[in-house]
Amino acid sequence: MTHDLTAAKALVQHYTTARDAAEPGDATTAVCQTHLSFDHAYRGMRPFYEIQGPEALASTVWSPLKSAMSAIQRRPDIFFASHADLDQNAGIWVVEMGNFLCDFTHQWLGIPATRKTIYLPYATMNRVSGEAIVETVEFIDILAVLSQAGRNPLAKHQTGGMMMSPGPKTHDRLLYDTQPARLSQDTYDLTHAMLTDLALSYTSPEDHLARFWQADLNWFGPTGIGASLSIPGYQRGHTTPFESKQDVVKIHDWELALAEGNYSAFMWWPCLTLRNTGDYLGAPSNDVAAEMRVVDLYRCDGDKLTENWIFIDILHFLAEQGVDLLEIIGDTV
Repeated sequence: MTHDLTAAKALVQHYTTARDAAEPGDATTAVCQTHLSFDHAYRGMRPFYEIQGPEALASTVWSPLKSAMSAIQRRPDIFFASHADLDQNAGIWVVEMGNFLCDFTHQWLGIPATRKTIYLPYATMNRVSGEAIVETVEFIDILAVLSQAGRNPLAKHQTGGMMMSPGPKTHDRLLYDTQPARLSQDTYDLTHAMLTDLALSYTSPEDHLARFWQADLNWFGPTGIGASLSIPGYQRGHTTPFESKQDVVKIHDWELALAEGNYSAFMWWPCLTLRNTGDYLGAPSNDVAAEMRVVDLYRCDGDKLTENWIFIDILHFLAEQGVDLLEIIGDTV
C-alpha cells in the first residue's frame, strides 16, 4: 500500500505540473483529459460548485483563471496522501494546500483586475484510482481576491487578521515520502478525538482547548474570518464571535478524514447549518438556516494539535443569507 500512496502522489504532481505549464484553452483541456477520468467529478466553492468531466472543468475553472492572470505560481505548503479513514481498502486521496501567486491583469469572475500581484489560497483533495484522478474536492478562496481588489464590503467585519497564511512553522510539510503508519494513526486519532469532543456542543470551552491544543497554536481561518495566534487570540478572533453570533441548527458528520505523518485533513459538505443571529461576518441577522462547507487541515505536535488551516465557502454561506458578494461587485469601491 505504500507504493499506492507514492504512485498517487506522483500522478497528482504530474497533473498539476502539466496544468501549470499549459496555455489556457485547448492545451489546458488536453492536460485535464490526460490525467482526469472521463467521468471525473469536481466539487468546488461558489460559483463553481459541481462540475462533471475534464473538459467542463478546464473551461469553467482553469482556462478562465489562466486567462485572467498573466503569471501564476503554485506554491504548495502542505502535501500528503492517505487512504480514507486510514482504511487500506478505501480510496486514496492526495491532499495539497497552499497559495497561487498571480499577476492579476484581466477580469476574473466579474472581479476587476488589480494589475498587481495577488494571492489565491487553495486546498485540494484528489481521489486517485488506477492511472487517473477520478474525483476532486477543491476550495479556492475567491473571497481573498475580492478583498485584495477592494471589492469586499464586509471586510471591516473580519474578526481575525487578514494575511496570506504561511505554511507549517516546522517546514516539514511536503510529504513526498510515505510516513510511518503509527505516526499517521496517532495524528488521525488525535484529530478525530478533538472533532468528536467539539461536536458535543460546538463550543470551545477552556478545558477542550487545553486538552487538545498547544497554548501557542496558530489558527489560519478563511478570508472573512482571518488568522489568530495563541489560545486567547483564537478565542478573541474566532470562537467568541462565531459562537455568540450564531445558533447551531445542525452538526453534520464529516465526509472525508485523512492523515499522514503529522498532518490530517477533514472535509464536510456541509459541516454546519447555522442561523445568523448577530450580524455575523457583517451579514444582517436573519432566520435562514445556512450551510457552511468546510475543509480543515491540521498539524500535530506530540499529543496536541498546534496548527490549523481552515477553508470555508464563505461566499456560499453568505449567498444563502441573501448577501451575494459576486453579484454586488460593481456596487463596491
